[in-house]
Amino acid sequence: MLSRIQTRTWSSRRSCTILSKQQSSCFQTNFSPRIRSFKTFSAHLQAGEGKIAIDKSSLEGSYSQQTAQLYLDNVFPLKVHSFDIRQMFFRDSKSFLESKAHQAIPSDDLPYEFAIKEIIARTKDGGAIVTFTFKSTDGQKLNVAKEIVDKINHHVTTNNIVAPFNFQSVRAFLVKGQPFLEDILARYPTQRLRIEFQGPAVHVETLYHQLRPYGKLFDLAIYPNPITAKDPARYAMAYFTRMRHATSARNCLHGHVVEGTRLNVLYERQLRTNVVKDWLVNHPRITVPAVAAIFAGITYVVFDPIRVFFITSKVTQRFNPEEYALYRWLRRETWARLLPVGASRDVAMEQSQSLWADDVEKIEKLKSWLAESPETFVLITGHKGSGKSALVKSAIQDRKNKLFIDCEELATARNQSEMTKGLAKEVGYFPVFTWAASMSGMFDTMIAATTGQKTSFSSSPDSQMKDILETVAIALREIVPNEKEARRRAEENKHHVTLLSHIKHVVLDLIGKEDTPEKTRSNHPQDGEKEGDDSDELTEKLIPIVVIDNYMYRETAKNAKLWEELAEWASLLIENEIAHVVFVSSNAGVMKTLGKALPGKSFSSIALSDAPLEMAMSFIKKQLDSEIDDPELPKVVSALGGRLTELELLVQKMKMNMDAKTAFEDIVARNLIEIRKYGFGDSTECDSKLEWTAPQFWTIVKLLSEKKHINYDELKWSPVFNGSEGPLKAMERAELIIIVQKEGRSHSIRPGKPVYYTVFDRLMADTIFNASMEIESNMALKKQSEENMAKLEDNINKLTHINAPSKLPKEIEARVQFLLTKVASCQKSIEEYDTNIKKAKEIITQAWAEELSGPSQPKQEKKRGFFFF
Repeated sequence: MLSRIQTRTWSSRRSCTILSKQQSSCFQTNFSPRIRSFKTFSAHLQAGEGKIAIDKSSLEGSYSQQTAQLYLDNVFPLKVHSFDIRQMFFRDSKSFLESKAHQAIPSDDLPYEFAIKEIIARTKDGGAIVTFTFKSTDGQKLNVAKEIVDKINHHVTTNNIVAPFNFQSVRAFLVKGQPFLEDILARYPTQRLRIEFQGPAVHVETLYHQLRPYGKLFDLAIYPNPITAKDPARYAMAYFTRMRHATSARNCLHGHVVEGTRLNVLYERQLRTNVVKDWLVNHPRITVPAVAAIFAGITYVVFDPIRVFFITSKVTQRFNPEEYALYRWLRRETWARLLPVGASRDVAMEQSQSLWADDVEKIEKLKSWLAESPETFVLITGHKGSGKSALVKSAIQDRKNKLFIDCEELATARNQSEMTKGLAKEVGYFPVFTWAASMSGMFDTMIAATTGQKTSFSSSPDSQMKDILETVAIALREIVPNEKEARRRAEENKHHVTLLSHIKHVVLDLIGKEDTPEKTRSNHPQDGEKEGDDSDELTEKLIPIVVIDNYMYRETAKNAKLWEELAEWASLLIENEIAHVVFVSSNAGVMKTLGKALPGKSFSSIALSDAPLEMAMSFIKKQLDSEIDDPELPKVVSALGGRLTELELLVQKMKMNMDAKTAFEDIVARNLIEIRKYGFGDSTECDSKLEWTAPQFWTIVKLLSEKKHINYDELKWSPVFNGSEGPLKAMERAELIIIVQKEGRSHSIRPGKPVYYTVFDRLMADTIFNASMEIESNMALKKQSEENMAKLEDNINKLTHINAPSKLPKEIEARVQFLLTKVASCQKSIEEYDTNIKKAKEIITQAWAEELSGPSQPKQEKKRGFFFF
């Protein structure tokens, strides 16, 4: 009978109650050997069966419904930062949570009347907290809850339930504390946990046993260190190997009481020390040049192909609608018909250029130069308005690959940055970063201040300009090979078509057409010869043409570097036979600048002058687009000469219902004001900038009012210029005069515009102005003669005292006599200047008196083949 006794419970009466083996086995899970509290149950032995009976009413009264929580991990993806969008693909709805919970929790198979009460989503931590109920005693609540969680984990492992987003197993943990259900936006899960103690410090061993079930630990430490610090430990830092281990530990242990101490578990942001970053910062002498080289390499790899593409498109006219016949036809049939009078500025400009480029001989000469291989510069010179640009455009209008660079916009730029932008726009260089020069300079200064060593990272606008021109040269070099490759592919396709045609002819021959193969065979050699003859011509036509218009538009210190860079770049294109380069300039000093860039070679040059009267009249009639009955028009056009700018101005005024005479007077009046301002320096601002004197320009005005040309050398060696060419060159740059070249040297001088003949005569007819300039000129010459005379007198004085008081040697006496002769000549000139000054003053007085007394009859201006009023 004693062998059947399995469980004993002790009552307060110290009586032993024996339970049968069958009954005791039903409750063995509800009693733990660790629990030392006992209860007394009444039992009795049933007769005839040998069994002990238990009072069921007393057992049922000890059970109650218990509530606990478990944490399910791997329900959602972790949210590690604000830009983490992985959770957008997962819903946290009630139905979704219930499906995930029932998938991981076998509710029907769990004992103790297990039931799910509530599911709380922890999306940021990637899990969910499940509140569940079960039946157990208060003493066995913890053990029963652990058993339920173990059965859930066994079910997950057996059925291999994994998360779809990371293919990791779902895990279940019993929640021991009170989870902190927060949704603070700035807090995200980390592998590092800060465990604060609310109470006495907890030992490391105890913390380890509490944290280890959730995953492996990388490190665990208590702060401050109780060994070295005087203060007691207040918190611990736990570093898990995986982030999900930390999230499970935080959700399960926050608020848990261990040895009388409450644990507050928080995520700790880790301040990582980047070894690579520290090394880069601590070694700027190595890293800064390396970063600069990497940046330059990235710029070259990424942006240079884009820039080459846009430059190539600009040269080949890929995006220019003017190169497409369909667009030209549509514009001619629509826009041109709507504006028949020429109100469109572009259409009017095209008409003027086409009319001005009728010099067939020069156009053919230019075409023949451009049909050869590039060997030297092509230079088109002439004064402003002589039709240089129109001539070039007319000669290359049938060429596909061409690039125009207008230097006028570059020369008028306010600073180097705008000049760089303008050059990039002219050549199609895109994208362009002009701010990079200033930024690199600032960066170089900062690095030099911190490291004490220059990086040479800064780039100037001049270097940017060189980079633009080098990129253009690369794009131009690739055009001809690309065009040849495209033509070769087209020829191959054409050959395939020809081969099919040949097969067709053979088949037809087999069926009776015998003459077809012979014709085909006889034609093939001729086609081959024709293709061979045309290949060289096609290659020459594919060579790009670079037209640099308005070259040396302004000779200033700011633009000097631009002209040198363009000349050197053009010489590079010529020497490598990359492209033809055509310079269009109205500056007489262009030969000197270009000669430095391409020494030892003569240029192919064309010099243009004013158009003849017939062409000018044709231009006027075309522009006015109507019959003109004004009898004064031919005389007016003759006086204006064949200058395009003046004729366009005349056309504009006549379109405003002015007659030819009134329009001509308006043009002359405007040029007269310009001559007074810029030629004689009447403006205070211009007076300080003039490179010549008013008497020098007045001398030219007087001579050109008497004859059409002035002998250059005679004028240069006159007393006014005294052999100096600087003032004459400066007047030419200011477009006041034109120095005509003959056989490579300066030969004669003409006015800057044909209308200046009339303007000079008007100046001569102005009595008071004429007399005033005569006074100023004679005073300047008188001062010059007096200075020369003073020098002569000083020399004579020195010579006469060489052998005093003895008689002078014959040689010195001859020298003194010669100097005395020059002194007499200077004295005579001074007297003449004085006489002229007096006469001019009398003329001014007389003219003023005549103006006060009343208007007098104006003098008739001299006629030299032009029409004057």
